[in-house]
Amino acid sequence: MENINAFDLFPPYINGMQFLTKTQNTMTFFSLVVAITLTISYTATSSVAISDTFSVNLIHRDSVDSPFYDRSMSFAQRMGHSLQRSFINAKQLSCNTNGSTYQADTIPDHGEFLLNISYGNPPQKVLAIADTGSDLSWMPCKPCTKCYKHTAPLFDPKNSSTYQPIDCESETCMAMTVATNCSATKECEFLSLYADGSASTGTVSTETITLGDRVLPNIVFGCSFTYDGVFRPTWGGIVGLGGGDYSLVSQIRKLVPGKFSYCLIPYPHTNEFSNKSSKMIFGDFDFGPNVVTTPLVQKVPKTYYHVTFEGLSVGDKRICVSDDLNSTKPLLKGNMIVDSGTTLTKLPPKLYDEFETAIKEAINAKPIKDPQQVLNLCYRSAKVTKMPKVTMHFDGADVELSRDNVFVTVSEGIMCFGFLPSSDLAVMGNIAQLNHLIGFDLENNVLSFKSTDCERL
Repeated sequence: MENINAFDLFPPYINGMQFLTKTQNTMTFFSLVVAITLTISYTATSSVAISDTFSVNLIHRDSVDSPFYDRSMSFAQRMGHSLQRSFINAKQLSCNTNGSTYQADTIPDHGEFLLNISYGNPPQKVLAIADTGSDLSWMPCKPCTKCYKHTAPLFDPKNSSTYQPIDCESETCMAMTVATNCSATKECEFLSLYADGSASTGTVSTETITLGDRVLPNIVFGCSFTYDGVFRPTWGGIVGLGGGDYSLVSQIRKLVPGKFSYCLIPYPHTNEFSNKSSKMIFGDFDFGPNVVTTPLVQKVPKTYYHVTFEGLSVGDKRICVSDDLNSTKPLLKGNMIVDSGTTLTKLPPKLYDEFETAIKEAINAKPIKDPQQVLNLCYRSAKVTKMPKVTMHFDGADVELSRDNVFVTVSEGIMCFGFLPSSDLAVMGNIAQLNHLIGFDLENNVLSFKSTDCERL
């Protein structure tokens, strides 16, 4: 695992402020971030009730229902942008009840899923990235002293009657997993560092947010007055869905059970624009039969969702993680992260090589070069007439992968292997998760998988 000192990327002084961090280690891994739509309106056309679950559609970035629908872009351009970002984006890494269920919309923006979240009273809607690899949510606020070009109105805390900055000597400020500092007015200032060169600074505060038709008071978030890096003009900050104490998921556990799930539809295969949607659900959800489960392994920091990955099978050939390690040592628990915010799946190099070789032997078609020059193994889709059974093996759970989980269409008629070798911690990316209902039970530390047609959920 590569460790990066956060203050090698950014000096400890920003805008004259010195930030004190709980840790200075930052790990990078490929990122395609996922977002959720938290809406202030709740209508029959945009939401569906599933028993006591509130449901809202997850709208794809390239759907005709998306505010970022762009007919001028080709499929190859959209997918190329997504795959390139999976190499350059990075996530921050730092140490550190009962109720109803809510479901919210997710809109992917060229691979990033964006979310309409309403803050304040009266509510002010912003479009944010929902990220399972982050804890503290933050959004751009007025006045912005340094920020990227932004296409949407900024949140103005002066216009909200429920906005409240947090005292820098409070337990909440002290418990932040991001770097914090005490301002001249004794407010808790934060610094979120990202290993790809991005940063956000501002004030840790509490605010009322609206989720479905429910108003959720006193949610801790960051009001950012300075932010810079690779953020896109359409982004309105981050919604943290990690396992830390101050992620949105953790904070609403006093209102809903500590569970959430999502079901992501496959990427399109052509230039056609889709109006189909994915789903994300907060709270209890009945998976029904044919569900498999594996333990979530608790590690520090609590942000990431770790599972124990045992290996892969291609047909009858099983490739074990232990083959990639010293066989005299037991399998490392929690050796993989499951992340909806990562595009491609990262595997240990030796295991990846054996997996790729097994796929080549089973397909028996002539490989071609990736037109995007990103991925290692590609084929003309029409030439692949036989697809082997591929299974990912976890502790107690075997998850069968379809063709759409193993290969990603990078341009019309061309598909490439959706896996990469990496010496860093392994990551199960969202291509491998497509058309699976995936549930995170934070109360019982269990992750569930169920093969599902997500378009019909």
